[in-house]
Amino acid sequence: MLRGLFTCCAFVLATAIFGSLVIVLGLLLPGSDVTMRMARLWSRTCLRAAGIRPVHENREHAASRLPCIFIANHQSILDIWALIPALPLSTRFVAKKSLFWIPVFGWAIAAAGFVPIDRKNRTAAMRSLSRAAEKVRGGRSLLLFAEGTRSRDGRLAPFKRGAFHLAIEAGVPVVPVAISGSGRVLPPGFLFRIAPGEVRLAFSAPIDVGPYAGNGGIDALVRDVRARIVARLDPCELGPGDAVPAGTR
Repeated sequence: MLRGLFTCCAFVLATAIFGSLVIVLGLLLPGSDVTMRMARLWSRTCLRAAGIRPVHENREHAASRLPCIFIANHQSILDIWALIPALPLSTRFVAKKSLFWIPVFGWAIAAAGFVPIDRKNRTAAMRSLSRAAEKVRGGRSLLLFAEGTRSRDGRLAPFKRGAFHLAIEAGVPVVPVAISGSGRVLPPGFLFRIAPGEVRLAFSAPIDVGPYAGNGGIDALVRDVRARIVARLDPCELGPGDAVPAGTR
């Protein structure tokens, strides 16, 4: 409980300081990656306050084929803190539209060039993904959470197809990212019950999307990316019907 309260206070203070800097830098240097350098400092401050130790596996895959689409599972709000320092500075996130309404935090992610998406409006969401594809073709990598939102029980949920449509439309590789342990550090629904510990981020080798561009390709790409992520999660984090395929690590 005390750790959780301390982390929340650190988050608010760090967001006020680094978020304000990002807003100013975003106005003075639009499109600059210096905003992501500030985001890395914000993330590391929050991680230290929470007592979280990120462990990165195969991090070389994160920068081996740029630009790319990073597709990750989503267990906890802590995932963003763990991801930002591990990704190339040119990476931006696709985030739900409501986050952009949060004072300072929302303004900061807008200034940094994050892409809003309205998941409740399919037409608007598809327009957002088309704009995101243009951003990727312009040299930006993007990260999307495959499930669309955080898991409610710590287990892998079904994947949405939007991220995979985006990858094929942009014509860039997909890099699967398996996040393990964040659901135990901060279980869903328990904002103040942070338990210090490790959060593991395992990057898989980039997947070329060219072979998936035909009929049925989206479903095959979803299956292959999910298999890579499943192979790097603990058994208690798998969804119903998931099994670890041999040779996918």
